[in-house]
Amino acid sequence: MRAVGFGAVLAVLAGISTAQAQNVEFDAALNYAARDEILQPGDHDKSDNDIFRLAMALSWDALGDGRMRAALELGVRNEDFDGHYPAVNGFELAFGRRVGMQRYAAGARFRAADDLSTTTELAYSAEHFGRSIDWHGLFGAQFIADSDDVPGRDGPGLFGQVDGDFYINDNWLLMAGALADTDGAVYGFGTEYRFGDAPVSLFLDYAEAFDDYRGQRNYDSLSVGIRLIPKAKSLRSFHQSNLSRAMFRLVEVQ
Repeated sequence: MRAVGFGAVLAVLAGISTAQAQNVEFDAALNYAARDEILQPGDHDKSDNDIFRLAMALSWDALGDGRMRAALELGVRNEDFDGHYPAVNGFELAFGRRVGMQRYAAGARFRAADDLSTTTELAYSAEHFGRSIDWHGLFGAQFIADSDDVPGRDGPGLFGQVDGDFYINDNWLLMAGALADTDGAVYGFGTEYRFGDAPVSLFLDYAEAFDDYRGQRNYDSLSVGIRLIPKAKSLRSFHQSNLSRAMFRLVEVQ
């Protein structure tokens, strides 16, 4: 776990050095996700999927008119509050380029937990920024080092998600979308609100299985949190200039 965090820091520093620290911005998010318990393989006990996570990121100009974002994640699952405290660490790297009202991005995410497994996601996203609705498509592959340790997951596979953000005003959005992978499909909705010129916003995302997901009928997930957006003129301008949602999924791998 320590290697993940150390490697993430080195990658961020190397990226900023390469970009010559041009237009560097910081953002962060703290959230709690309450998710359905999942039946352990070959057992009658269920795994508590709730997780508390802090994500901290730096963004900078890179490769001409592109933009790079690197994020370090530190978290803990409910089942870790028994005195052992295995860390739930992660690292995400994304590169995006805007062309007119479209933005195209490629990204990778790595997550690890001592009591579960390690997962890797490779994805490509395409976004369209409209007058009041922004559309987002995410497609990629997910890999699990040891699927036997992740309840409800069968192993490596593909995933795809389509969602849209409807802006009631520049600081308030409503989201709706659907995600499908090799372990099922879910639909979801959410909202995010920024209070005037405050450097923070509050967000809520909810997802529920169309039928069953990860072997759990009526699987659902509720995530609430606070986001730090210190330099943004508005919530809308933040999402259209920052890559924080390039790898956004309604439900994560583990």
